[in-house]
Amino acid sequence: MLEFNGEVRQNDNSLFDIATRGVSMANPEHLKILKQGVEVWHKWRKKNFDLKPDLIEAELIETNLNRASLSKADLSLANFIGAKLIKANLNDADLIEADFRGADLIEADFRGADLSGANLRGVNLSEADLTGADLYGVNLYQANLTKADLTGANLTGAKIIETNLTGANLTG
Repeated sequence: MLEFNGEVRQNDNSLFDIATRGVSMANPEHLKILKQGVEVWHKWRKKNFDLKPDLIEAELIETNLNRASLSKADLSLANFIGAKLIKANLNDADLIEADFRGADLIEADFRGADLSGANLRGVNLSEADLTGADLYGVNLYQANLTKADLTGANLTGAKIIETNLTGANLTG
């Protein structure tokens, strides 16, 4: 049994994996500001433009982050299940092993983002910009990438099954 943030867990290998990889939990201040809404978040980002937001393992289930500026943020292992990220800016963000199942990512900007091992099952990425993104080992099962730009993206080991790639740019 392990106690973690007041929560008792049995045989939780993910905590061990995270500890051994040196990954920590989200900065509570950063997460609190983000959960106050996109407008508050943008004001904070303007004041702290040189700071890399630490949102590792953030729980953002069904959160409305439409048009949020999350560029260069560390969102590794974050939980975005069912979240709304329409036209969100996630360029150059660390999204390693993030879970986006059922999220709405229409026209989201992922240029240069690291999505290695992310779960994008059933997401709507129509017209998203994934130029130069690292999609190594991602799960794109039943994802919608209609008119998405994947120019120069790394799709090595990606699970592309029943994925809609109509009009997608797959060059480079």
